[in-house]
Amino acid sequence: MTDYLTKAIEMVMAAKPASGLRPETTEEWKKVHAASEELGYAMLRQGGMSEIAARKLANEIYGGLAGWILLDMAFREGRNEQQTK
Repeated sequence: MTDYLTKAIEMVMAAKPASGLRPETTEEWKKVHAASEELGYAMLRQGGMSEIAARKLANEIYGGLAGWILLDMAFREGRNEQQTK
C-alpha cells in the first residue's frame, strides 16, 4: 500500500465522530473534512494522476465549501437511511 493511501485511511479512521454517526462539533467536522480531501487525493493518485494535479483537484472537489457541502449531503443521506430502517 502506498504511503499516501495509508495516510488517507489513517485520517479517515481517526476522524470517526465520537457518536459514530454525523459529526457534532466543529473539531469533528474539520477532521472529517480534512480526511475526505486526503482520501480524494489518494484515490486520484491511485488512478495515475501526478502529485500536484491530484492535490489540486482533490482540493477543488473535497476542500473548501464544495467539500463541506458534499460531506453535509453524505451525512444527511446516511442519517435518513438509518431513520427509515
